[in-house]
Amino acid sequence: MTLAGCQSPRSTEQSIDLGNHYLEFGEWQKAADEFQPVTINSPGLWKGEYGYGVAMSQLGDLVTARRCLETANDHSPGNMEIIEALAEVMYRQGDTGQLFQLLRGAGASLGRTEPYLILGLYAIKLKDNDSAILAFQSAIEVDSGAVRPRTTEPYYQLAMLQFSLGNKAEATRRLRQAYGISAADPRVIQALQMQGVPLDASTALPPGI
Repeated sequence: MTLAGCQSPRSTEQSIDLGNHYLEFGEWQKAADEFQPVTINSPGLWKGEYGYGVAMSQLGDLVTARRCLETANDHSPGNMEIIEALAEVMYRQGDTGQLFQLLRGAGASLGRTEPYLILGLYAIKLKDNDSAILAFQSAIEVDSGAVRPRTTEPYYQLAMLQFSLGNKAEATRRLRQAYGISAADPRVIQALQMQGVPLDASTALPPGI
């Protein structure tokens, strides 16, 4: 008969897998209990640091969460899951300067739209509309490096922001650019229709700033 006390401890990978399972179902304390030994026994292993950081963030320990997520970011640079989680902790801590620096740096080094889009949305939350506009414009510039822009997202988000600021003409222009990228985006179609813009061969505008 096998005694429970004689069971072998879980391996690092087993603990990470189980911790991720708990994260998926929002069982934050159980996730933390799985990831904490990993951070102790395998310091710097990004999967363990990330998992523990996310769990501790959800449990309200932002100092520990930030330390772990910064370590994870150092060991797995360019990982958007880590960057997003770290950005959220910085936002909740009120560290706007580091939040903006993190996302601008990620956008520049990765050459991707996602960090700039996240930055723009945080800037809107912080009522920093100028930074939001610059962030969405940066996303547009990064995406223009492709043969054809890949996403309507920065145009759509910039349009919504301009509408909120009362700049209807500029907002509509951005929507028409988005329509030129994808005439099938339901959000863009609905927004154009609400402005009374006919959807025909003349609707689309070239992408760009």
